[in-house]
Amino acid sequence: MSQRNRSGRGSNRNNGSGHGEEVQLWESAKEKFHEIVSGVNQENDNLTELLKLDKKAAIASMDGGKPTGSDLNKMEQNCRSGVKLSENNSNNIKNLIEQLKILKAVQQAKEATEAPATTSTSSRTGSSTRNRDAAAAALYDFDGAGDSPVPSPIGGNSRKFGDRGSNRDSMPPKADSVEPQGSTGSNTAGSSSGALGSSAASAARSKVSFSKGDKVAFKRKKDEPQQGEAPYDWILGEVVGVIGEGKSRRYKCLDVEPEDNVKPKEYKTFASGMIPIPPENQTHNLAKLEAGKMVLGLYPQTTAFYAADVVGTEADGKTVNLKFHGENDSSTTHQVERRYVLEFRP
Repeated sequence: MSQRNRSGRGSNRNNGSGHGEEVQLWESAKEKFHEIVSGVNQENDNLTELLKLDKKAAIASMDGGKPTGSDLNKMEQNCRSGVKLSENNSNNIKNLIEQLKILKAVQQAKEATEAPATTSTSSRTGSSTRNRDAAAAALYDFDGAGDSPVPSPIGGNSRKFGDRGSNRDSMPPKADSVEPQGSTGSNTAGSSSGALGSSAASAARSKVSFSKGDKVAFKRKKDEPQQGEAPYDWILGEVVGVIGEGKSRRYKCLDVEPEDNVKPKEYKTFASGMIPIPPENQTHNLAKLEAGKMVLGLYPQTTAFYAADVVGTEADGKTVNLKFHGENDSSTTHQVERRYVLEFRP
């Protein structure tokens, strides 16, 4: 298998006006607001029509007759549509609430990280550093690499794929950072659990279990992130070991294709920092992705996942057309295998 590069996509990005993932999250939330309002209005219209038909049927019964077959069919269709609309609206509202929780956590962590030191003494500096580390831990529930550090993903041109790393004019919403998670284990993870353990999604993800040999996307802490870049990214890996049981269970994930042809490295992480990749023979069971949905996609000829918007899905359902955030040409789309198009985690 040929060497795949990750760093070329992010090495020359800048954060534009200084805003990052919180801006993208807010824009996505506003779109979800409109979608919810439209869905609720549609559900209300459907209910109004159903009530009209019900009233018509009641009048017919009072007159000694029966509702027409056409009216009964329409009532049945409205009932089915109402259930579907209600479930869809409920899911959208839950997703929006979760997204707003994430946005709040991202902003709080950013503010804590950027808070200026109150004194110039070394003890106060040390305390400020610890506070920033705690804030980062609360936002990014990941205990980093194992005993050896990861090679810097920033490096020189030798790690760039084509010209993906040159002349970047925008920065995506830090899709390589991670959603706030809650877990137990190390002191760092404990801080995360205390700050953000209330997240329902985080709790659900932490209950997901993985087995040795599973293919996953997992979040990796960068060794030397550039200014304006998130300290974490999502990469393709394989589960090579399981440590512990219950809430303290962690996994060893192997980065099978690291940069610079170095020896593959193992990272330790919790289930909340992993996204399962379904087997190739189960692609047909995956849900169809709606156009405009924000996802994490495996960038072609790399082993890194980035934020992208769904443009459409091929007829066979095996390939998805994605528009990755941060492309110089906003009209550029890429085809990605469906099983490598995952739920978006900022």
